[in-house]
Amino acid sequence: VSAAATGALTVVTKTSSDFQNGMAKMSTLFDTSQVSVQKLSKEFLNLSNETGKGATELTEAGYQALSASVPVEKLGSFIRTSANMAKVGFTDTATSVDLLSTAVNAYGLEADQADNIANKLVNTQNLGKTSVNELASSMGKVIPTAAGMNVNLDQLCTMYTLMTKQGIATAESTTYMNSMLNELGDSGTDVGEILKEKTGKSFQDLMKDGMSVGDALKLIKQSTNETRTAFNELWSSQEAGKAAMALLNDSAGDFNETMGSMANVTDLVSQGLEKMDTPSAKVSKSLNRIKNSGIELGAVLLTTVTPYIELFSQKVIELTNKFNAMPDSQKKVILVLLAIVAA
Repeated sequence: VSAAATGALTVVTKTSSDFQNGMAKMSTLFDTSQVSVQKLSKEFLNLSNETGKGATELTEAGYQALSASVPVEKLGSFIRTSANMAKVGFTDTATSVDLLSTAVNAYGLEADQADNIANKLVNTQNLGKTSVNELASSMGKVIPTAAGMNVNLDQLCTMYTLMTKQGIATAESTTYMNSMLNELGDSGTDVGEILKEKTGKSFQDLMKDGMSVGDALKLIKQSTNETRTAFNELWSSQEAGKAAMALLNDSAGDFNETMGSMANVTDLVSQGLEKMDTPSAKVSKSLNRIKNSGIELGAVLLTTVTPYIELFSQKVIELTNKFNAMPDSQKKVILVLLAIVAA
């Protein structure tokens, strides 16, 4: 019984210490005079109980979110969305936070729009041959380009859906899309000149006016039919041409239809969570609740023993200072005596 009690106290102390260290790390990024760390700690433990994600994992995700300029007053709901998307998207919460915050910042959105973004990303996972985890590894490389070209998130998710569905890996799709968007947005390229000639506007302006990437590619394809030029020969890079060919494979109508599903998607994350609420998942969530109870117990334990720890630390400092002040001859005698005692 003594051994079991000692082991339990050791575990709860360690987990509570890790959680408190995570909260302390987060507190370096917000004004603690305005936001109570204790209140935020309680909120994160409740989030852990609700989502089944480890409390320490959530504190690391919280730090990443705050680093990405998510306001502390919206942190709880942002982390909830990230944790839920991580479960449905088969990744960890920190990775989910990274993807959502990149999209929010690149498109100039508010943190409370994270739910809508998460549903679009899960829809991309469902319709294409990719996962949120794969998107998180690659999507950040093309989001700034797309945002700079006025290509919104609905169109970007549509491109990932159509390209991965045709067997192009997520990472390769990212490379191909980057090249294609850069060429479309450059008025000095063949495709950029065609768009300017046909519409009198640049690619960026066409996107701003509501034209889809699929419509722009269709317009370029019609031009090649008129001039009897090979569509793939218009592109200066093979990657850009491959992306354009893949997106035109089923015509721009399919592009626009898929894009419409992105714009109107709702509650996909919630539906995914319901499907994944298996008996084993419920057991895991229950065990996590027990662990969180241990964290709260450990917090009380740490608070109780903190004065004794500080006293012990002070005595150690005093003894260390005395030892350092001794001449080398006395230090050698002490070391010899310790060696004899040890033997």
